Amino acid sequence: MDPDGMSDKEWRQVMDAMEEVGPYYERVNWLITFGLVDKWRKRVAALAGPEDVVLEIGSGPGNFTKHLASKTVFALEPSSELSALARQTLDRGRIEFLKGVGESIPLADDSVDKVFCVFSFRDFFDRKTSVEEMRRVLRAGGEAIIVDMAKPPSGPLAKMLEFHVKHMVPPLTRVAVPSVAKERWTRDPYKTFVETYRAYGSTKIYEELLTRSGFEHVGTEYLEMKGATMTRGKKPWKSTS
Repeated sequence: MDPDGMSDKEWRQVMDAMEEVGPYYERVNWLITFGLVDKWRKRVAALAGPEDVVLEIGSGPGNFTKHLASKTVFALEPSSELSALARQTLDRGRIEFLKGVGESIPLADDSVDKVFCVFSFRDFFDRKTSVEEMRRVLRAGGEAIIVDMAKPPSGPLAKMLEFHVKHMVPPLTRVAVPSVAKERWTRDPYKTFVETYRAYGSTKIYEELLTRSGFEHVGTEYLEMKGATMTRGKKPWKSTS
């Protein structure tokens, strides 16, 4: 794994890890973010207006999707198992579930107003291609929003967050997941999480990817308590000349 993505084998390991923790995903996330994760999600979801057509890439069990109030939401997820969890609780009249990956989005050009990747982008196997796909499906003036665990450049905050991910996440996970589930694991899925966190570099890389792919007004801001970041970029309006 590196800032550009990962191999097919590594990606499969990540997907296996996500499916292992699927039923306990929210409980674990609540613990490792000290209860902040849903506050982050709600703040980000509020960026989508009620009339927007929204695409969420890597929707998983639907923990962010449920906060989207837009009239049309496409929930794109490669795992049938995780998508099945989402279908149990989400409004299937307003939300259309799609099977696929961010590197090949099954939607037409210029078809959505907002694209969200919430704690999923670091799991993509080809991030450059996925950003180009986001730009393709966005309408002119549309926006891509990428949320992930904070990964600032070198400094005190970076060291503190890396310590949390490396030394606090594994024991908190053991508290959140029942023993019977852990007995089935052939590999601790949160070791895979740590690997993906280490591999993606700093959030500056996300900004550079968006900028190189033609997005404008690219920038990153910290969410509450600086545990997560939100990187945003807009697809340029078409020239009228």
